[in-house]
Amino acid sequence: MVTQQRETPSESLILSDETQKGFDETGNLPARLQRYSLARQRALVNLTHLDDVLKLRDDFNSSSRNSLVRVHSRLQSCGNYLNFRDFYTVGKVRLYQANFCKVSLLCPLCAIRRASKNLESYLKRYRHIMSLNPLLKLSLLTLTVKNGDDLTERFNHIQKSLKTVLERRKHTVLGMRGHHSEFGKILGLVGSYEVTKGNGWHPHAHLLILHSERLDYQVLKDEWLDITGDSHVLRVDAAFHPDEPERDFLEVFKYAVKFSDLSPDQNFEVYEVLKGRRLLFSAGLFYGVEVPKTLNDDLDDLDGLPFISKLYQYFLESGYNLVSTDEGIYKSPLKFDKPEGRFTPMSNGSVWLPANSDSS
Repeated sequence: MVTQQRETPSESLILSDETQKGFDETGNLPARLQRYSLARQRALVNLTHLDDVLKLRDDFNSSSRNSLVRVHSRLQSCGNYLNFRDFYTVGKVRLYQANFCKVSLLCPLCAIRRASKNLESYLKRYRHIMSLNPLLKLSLLTLTVKNGDDLTERFNHIQKSLKTVLERRKHTVLGMRGHHSEFGKILGLVGSYEVTKGNGWHPHAHLLILHSERLDYQVLKDEWLDITGDSHVLRVDAAFHPDEPERDFLEVFKYAVKFSDLSPDQNFEVYEVLKGRRLLFSAGLFYGVEVPKTLNDDLDDLDGLPFISKLYQYFLESGYNLVSTDEGIYKSPLKFDKPEGRFTPMSNGSVWLPANSDSS
């Protein structure tokens, strides 16, 4: 969701490593611990800035200050310990337990874990959709608005504009009388926001879209200008990696982890403006995807296997160090499957939609 101009250890590259096939193999654990150490380091930078904010700023009311103190406490303890389970008979190491703050706008570790869960869930939906509708095309769409000094105003503007896009798309897909939008050719979408800081704040949105009809680029530009009133700038690209869709999905979901590319004071300003907002959005065929709430790894496919539990503690000077081990046999909890989805008639033919989809 956010990028910036400085080259620091890139959380987007860390996310790429985190979502690569085989990231959970035993031999990759040292690299994984190093990634998490880098993320924890940046979280501590934000924590130091938060200390200064609480000490120096006197414009908080008591409720806001108390809320920020709680965030400080959660960020302080986040990732201090990581409990991995090494399933040595199959060469897999999974993160079983950790204390996550889930303040993803300030904590790269939580942002990486949440983004990887989102990517995995939406990629699974995409593969299911394509198994039922193999002729659909995957493209990337970027929507922008003009820069401005007021981040709140600029973000509200693009969020409101995107809401209009979704409404026009929905009305067109449903064949409502008097409604026709080029965005109505989009049968499914998932996207996230990016915020850059250069000559003012520059929020924009990155989307993965599914469509069967050709999109008219000029018509899209004209319609986007009509919606925003200040921008006709957008970009549409066919999927760059049709045989490896996870790489295109990464292009969208990586923006969920890039807030820490900003300076600490900019990062905190983004947190203040965007906290509590929905920064990942979807519609149509991608609507209703369920993302696990836990940031730990899924162990269900390892039921009944022996493991060695490895507890790592974070140290400021050396990162994550092994502090204790234990042994056991994993037993997965019982789960109940729900229906995957349904076929639904639409104005341009019957396509598969997720259960309870409103095509919004």
